Amino acid sequence: MLRRLLGKVDDGRFGRALAGMQADWQWQCKERRAEYVEGFVRYGSKQYMVVIERRGKRYVARCGCDDAVKRGVLCKHVAFAAMSELGLAAAARSAHRQLQVLGR
Repeated sequence: MLRRLLGKVDDGRFGRALAGMQADWQWQCKERRAEYVEGFVRYGSKQYMVVIERRGKRYVARCGCDDAVKRGVLCKHVAFAAMSELGLAAAARSAHRQLQVLGR
């Protein structure tokens, strides 16, 4: 489902999120549940809270950045968080272990 969310991110923002991976942006997950993930995207002195939650058959994402708040678009921070979560899930599957569920 996160892949579908990524499909809704425009090419420019998706590309900037990929560049963030190369630039060592950090995804710090605060809470992870089956249908909800919340955390911070950090790089340099900037930090943005991202929430991705599943509502029925779709995902809804929020970010505190101007792009998401003022323009109402899926921003590079949401894309980065979704890619990070997909990467963590893939690593967990290949290591034959489950991702740790984080509490508040």
